[in-house]
Amino acid sequence: MEQLLTVAGLANPIAHALGMDWRPHPSYHGPMELDHAATLTHLDGRQLHLSERFDDPGHLHIRGAFPATDYPFRRGERDSLRVAIGEAPAAIATMIGSELVPVHREVHERVKAYNHEQAEMRRKVEEHARDISGRLPGARTRVDGTTAFIYMNLEPGEVRIGLDGDAVNVVINDAPQIIADAVVFAVSRFLPDIQTPEGECGDCADEYTF
Repeated sequence: MEQLLTVAGLANPIAHALGMDWRPHPSYHGPMELDHAATLTHLDGRQLHLSERFDDPGHLHIRGAFPATDYPFRRGERDSLRVAIGEAPAAIATMIGSELVPVHREVHERVKAYNHEQAEMRRKVEEHARDISGRLPGARTRVDGTTAFIYMNLEPGEVRIGLDGDAVNVVINDAPQIIADAVVFAVSRFLPDIQTPEGECGDCADEYTF
Protein backbone atom coordinates (compact mmCIF):
# COMPACT_ATOMS: atom_id res chain seq x y z
CA MET A 1 0.00 0.00 0.00
CA GLU A 2 1.45 3.37 -1.01
CA GLN A 3 2.21 5.60 1.98
CA LEU A 4 0.49 8.99 1.94
CA LEU A 5 2.94 11.88 1.65
CA THR A 6 2.63 14.53 4.34
CA VAL A 7 4.37 17.85 4.94
CA ALA A 8 5.67 16.57 8.28
CA GLY A 9 7.17 13.57 6.51
CA LEU A 10 8.81 15.69 3.82
CA ALA A 11 10.44 18.17 6.22
CA ASN A 12 13.37 15.94 7.17
CA PRO A 13 14.49 14.93 3.63
CA ILE A 14 14.07 18.53 2.41
CA ALA A 15 16.19 19.83 5.30
CA HIS A 16 18.81 17.15 4.61
CA ALA A 17 18.94 18.17 0.93
CA LEU A 18 19.26 21.85 1.85
CA GLY A 19 22.38 21.16 3.92
CA MET A 20 23.54 20.63 7.48
CA ASP A 21 22.70 24.21 8.51
CA TRP A 22 18.96 23.47 8.34
CA ARG A 23 16.94 21.50 10.90
CA PRO A 24 13.32 20.27 10.59
CA HIS A 25 10.81 20.91 13.38
CA PRO A 26 7.22 19.70 13.69
CA SER A 27 4.30 22.08 14.01
CA TYR A 28 1.70 21.64 16.72
CA HIS A 29 -1.88 22.53 17.44
CA GLY A 30 -1.95 22.30 21.21
CA PRO A 31 -0.34 18.95 22.09
CA MET A 32 -1.13 17.45 18.68
CA GLU A 33 1.59 17.28 16.02
CA LEU A 34 0.31 18.37 12.61
CA ASP A 35 0.76 16.38 9.41
CA HIS A 36 0.10 19.34 7.11
CA ALA A 37 2.71 21.78 8.47
CA ALA A 38 6.36 21.90 9.53
CA THR A 39 9.21 24.39 10.01
CA LEU A 40 12.80 24.43 8.80
CA THR A 41 15.19 26.41 11.03
CA HIS A 42 18.63 27.64 9.98
CA LEU A 43 21.47 27.79 12.49
CA ASP A 44 21.42 31.60 12.24
CA GLY A 45 17.77 31.72 13.32
CA ARG A 46 16.02 32.09 9.97
CA GLN A 47 12.94 29.94 9.47
CA LEU A 48 10.95 28.57 6.55
CA HIS A 49 7.35 27.47 7.05
CA LEU A 50 6.03 24.49 5.06
CA SER A 51 2.33 23.81 4.77
CA GLU A 52 -0.37 22.11 2.71
CA ARG A 53 -3.32 24.48 2.58
CA PHE A 54 -6.84 23.15 2.96
CA ASP A 55 -7.85 25.03 -0.20
CA ASP A 56 -4.93 23.67 -2.24
CA PRO A 57 -4.54 19.96 -1.43
CA GLY A 58 -1.61 18.11 -2.94
CA HIS A 59 0.65 21.14 -3.00
CA LEU A 60 3.37 22.30 -0.66
CA HIS A 61 3.63 26.01 0.14
CA ILE A 62 6.98 27.27 1.45
CA ARG A 63 7.43 30.79 2.77
CA GLY A 64 10.05 32.61 4.79
CA ALA A 65 9.19 33.63 8.35
CA PHE A 66 10.17 36.94 9.96
CA PRO A 67 10.38 38.29 13.51
CA ALA A 68 7.40 40.28 14.78
CA THR A 69 7.72 43.64 13.06
CA ASP A 70 5.97 46.62 11.50
CA TYR A 71 8.61 46.76 8.77
CA PRO A 72 6.97 48.08 5.56
CA PHE A 73 7.34 45.02 3.32
CA ARG A 74 7.49 45.75 -0.40
CA ARG A 75 6.34 43.66 -3.32
CA GLY A 76 8.44 40.52 -3.71
CA GLU A 77 9.89 40.56 -0.19
CA ARG A 78 7.49 37.92 1.14
CA ASP A 79 7.08 35.66 -1.87
CA SER A 80 6.43 31.94 -1.40
CA LEU A 81 6.94 28.77 -3.40
CA ARG A 82 4.22 26.34 -4.45
CA VAL A 83 5.25 22.84 -5.53
CA ALA A 84 3.56 19.47 -5.83
CA ILE A 85 3.91 17.38 -2.68
CA GLY A 86 4.94 14.46 -4.88
CA GLU A 87 8.00 16.35 -6.13
CA ALA A 88 11.33 14.81 -5.07
CA PRO A 89 12.66 16.39 -1.83
CA ALA A 90 16.01 17.15 -3.52
CA ALA A 91 14.23 19.02 -6.30
CA ILE A 92 12.15 20.96 -3.77
CA ALA A 93 15.31 21.84 -1.85
CA THR A 94 16.96 23.07 -5.05
CA MET A 95 14.03 25.39 -5.77
CA ILE A 96 14.03 26.65 -2.17
CA GLY A 97 17.77 27.30 -2.29
CA SER A 98 17.68 29.18 -5.59
CA GLU A 99 14.30 30.94 -5.59
CA LEU A 100 13.42 31.59 -1.94
CA VAL A 101 16.44 31.55 0.36
CA PRO A 102 18.51 34.40 -1.21
CA VAL A 103 15.68 36.97 -1.04
CA HIS A 104 14.51 35.77 2.36
CA ARG A 105 18.03 36.01 3.78
CA GLU A 106 18.42 39.59 2.53
CA VAL A 107 15.00 40.76 3.70
CA HIS A 108 15.42 38.98 7.04
CA GLU A 109 18.55 41.09 7.66
CA ARG A 110 16.64 44.24 6.73
CA VAL A 111 13.86 43.37 9.18
CA LYS A 112 16.36 42.70 11.97
CA ALA A 113 18.11 46.03 11.30
CA TYR A 114 14.76 47.84 11.16
CA ASN A 115 13.62 46.28 14.44
CA HIS A 116 16.92 47.29 16.07
CA GLU A 117 16.49 50.90 14.89
CA GLN A 118 12.89 50.95 16.14
CA ALA A 119 13.96 49.58 19.52
CA GLU A 120 16.61 52.30 19.81
CA MET A 121 14.06 54.93 18.83
CA ARG A 122 11.59 53.62 21.42
CA ARG A 123 14.31 53.78 24.07
CA LYS A 124 15.16 57.38 23.12
CA VAL A 125 11.51 58.46 23.09
CA GLU A 126 10.86 56.87 26.50
CA GLU A 127 13.98 58.54 27.90
CA HIS A 128 13.07 61.97 26.49
CA ALA A 129 9.45 61.69 27.65
CA ARG A 130 10.56 60.70 31.16
CA ASP A 131 13.10 63.53 31.36
CA ILE A 132 10.74 66.20 30.00
CA SER A 133 7.80 65.19 32.21
CA GLY A 134 10.14 65.09 35.22
CA ARG A 135 10.75 68.82 34.77
CA LEU A 136 7.07 69.66 34.42
CA PRO A 137 5.24 69.04 37.75
CA GLY A 138 1.88 67.39 37.31
CA ALA A 139 2.53 66.27 33.74
CA ARG A 140 0.90 63.05 32.60
CA THR A 141 2.79 60.86 30.12
CA ARG A 142 1.72 58.11 27.72
CA VAL A 143 4.28 56.23 25.61
CA ASP A 144 3.27 54.07 22.66
CA GLY A 145 6.16 52.59 20.70
CA THR A 146 8.14 55.39 19.05
CA THR A 147 5.62 58.06 20.06
CA ALA A 148 4.88 59.71 23.39
CA PHE A 149 2.36 62.26 24.65
CA ILE A 150 2.93 64.58 27.63
CA TYR A 151 -0.01 66.61 28.94
CA MET A 152 -0.38 69.33 31.59
CA ASN A 153 -3.80 70.66 32.63
CA LEU A 154 -3.23 74.17 34.02
CA GLU A 155 -6.88 75.19 34.67
CA PRO A 156 -7.12 77.44 32.78
CA GLY A 157 -4.86 76.53 29.96
CA GLU A 158 -3.05 73.39 28.92
CA VAL A 159 0.22 72.12 27.50
CA ARG A 160 0.50 69.21 25.07
CA ILE A 161 3.86 67.81 23.99
CA GLY A 162 4.04 65.09 21.35
CA LEU A 163 7.15 63.07 20.58
CA ASP A 164 7.13 61.11 17.33
CA GLY A 165 10.54 59.58 16.77
CA ASP A 166 12.89 62.55 16.34
CA ALA A 167 10.05 65.05 15.82
CA VAL A 168 8.62 67.11 18.69
CA ASN A 169 5.38 69.08 18.63
CA VAL A 170 4.39 71.45 21.46
CA VAL A 171 0.96 73.09 21.82
CA ILE A 172 0.43 75.68 24.57
CA ASN A 173 -3.06 77.09 25.19
CA ASP A 174 -3.64 80.07 27.52
CA ALA A 175 -0.54 79.29 29.57
CA PRO A 176 1.35 81.98 31.51
CA GLN A 177 4.54 83.17 29.86
CA ILE A 178 6.67 81.59 32.57
CA ILE A 179 5.07 78.19 31.92
CA ALA A 180 5.53 78.53 28.15
CA ASP A 181 9.19 79.41 28.65
CA ALA A 182 9.66 76.47 31.03
CA VAL A 183 8.09 74.04 28.55
CA VAL A 184 10.25 75.18 25.64
CA PHE A 185 13.32 75.00 27.88
CA ALA A 186 12.40 71.50 29.09
CA VAL A 187 12.06 70.27 25.52
CA SER A 188 15.24 71.97 24.30
CA ARG A 189 17.22 70.87 27.35
CA PHE A 190 16.90 67.19 26.47
CA LEU A 191 17.03 67.55 22.69
CA PRO A 192 20.29 69.46 22.21
CA ASP A 193 20.17 69.28 18.40
CA ILE A 194 16.98 71.35 18.36
CA GLN A 195 17.23 75.07 17.60
CA THR A 196 14.47 77.08 19.32
CA PRO A 197 13.88 80.42 17.53
CA GLU A 198 13.54 83.45 19.77
CA GLY A 199 10.11 84.99 20.25
CA GLU A 200 8.08 81.82 19.66
CA CYS A 201 6.00 82.23 22.83
CA GLY A 202 2.65 84.02 22.45
CA ASP A 203 -0.12 85.12 24.72
CA CYS A 204 -2.95 82.76 23.79
CA ALA A 205 -2.28 79.57 21.83
CA ASP A 206 1.05 78.64 20.32
CA GLU A 207 2.18 75.55 18.47
CA TYR A 208 5.82 74.63 18.04
CA THR A 209 7.21 71.94 15.80
CA PHE A 210 10.86 71.11 16.49
